[in-house]
Amino acid sequence: MSIIAAENLCVRYRQSLALENISFAIEPGDYVGIVGPNGSGKTTLIKTMLGLLELESGSIEIMGKPVAGFRQWQEIGYLPQATTIANKAFPASVAEVVSTGLLGTKSFPRSLSGRDWQQVAAILELLDIGQLYGEQIGNLSGGQSQRVLLARAMVATPAILILDEPTAALDPETREQFYTMISRLNREQGTTILLITHDSGTIGQYASKMLYLDHSLIFYGNFADFCHSQAMSRYFGDSSQHLMCHQH
Repeated sequence: MSIIAAENLCVRYRQSLALENISFAIEPGDYVGIVGPNGSGKTTLIKTMLGLLELESGSIEIMGKPVAGFRQWQEIGYLPQATTIANKAFPASVAEVVSTGLLGTKSFPRSLSGRDWQQVAAILELLDIGQLYGEQIGNLSGGQSQRVLLARAMVATPAILILDEPTAALDPETREQFYTMISRLNREQGTTILLITHDSGTIGQYASKMLYLDHSLIFYGNFADFCHSQAMSRYFGDSSQHLMCHQH
C-alpha cells in the first residue's frame, strides 16, 4: 500500500486553480524531492496533504485513509518554510523546544514522562546535537537551530517527514551537512521523506525520486527515468538534465 496517494487532485488557492489533475503514489521509505518554479504549487501540495487546504476535486490519501478522515497526525513530522526561532531571548532550552513535538501525542492533561525526555535526548543524539540538550535556544547558530527544529519534527518518530525549503537560509557547507543528515534518516530509519527544494541541481545526489510541479504534474519518477524524460529535456535542455540526474 502506498503511504501517500493522490488521484486527479485539484486545489484552488486564492480563487485560482493552483494544482490541476495531480496523480502520484509515494511508497514507504521513498525520498522524494519536490521541485518546480516559484508559484508552481509545491507548498500548496504539502498543505493539502496536511489537511490545511481543501480539495477542489480528486482525492488524496495517507496510509490508506482520506486526509479528511486521517487522525494519526503523530505519524507526520512537518518543518514548514522559513522556520526560525522567533524570539532569541525566549527562555527555553533545546530540550524544552524539542519536547513540544511530543505534546500532540498526549491526551489531556498533557505532561511528559521520563521516557519522553529520554526520547528527546535520543533524537538530539541521532542528529549529532546531543551536546546542546541544555543549551538556551537563543545561543544557537542558524544551522544548529535548523537541526533543533528538525528534531522537534522528528521526536515523535513519524513515518513521514515533510520539509518545506529547509536549507534556504543555510550556508553551502551547512546545507550539505543537512542533506547528508536527512539521507541518513531515510536510509537508516526508513523514514519517508518529502522535501521541497529549489536545489534542483543538487537533490538528485540524495533523493530517490523527483516530483516536478508546474501547477500540473510534469514529471514523477526516479532519476534514471528523469534522465530520459522528454518533458524534462524540454524544461532544462539535455545538458542540464544529465547534470541534474547524477546517474552518470
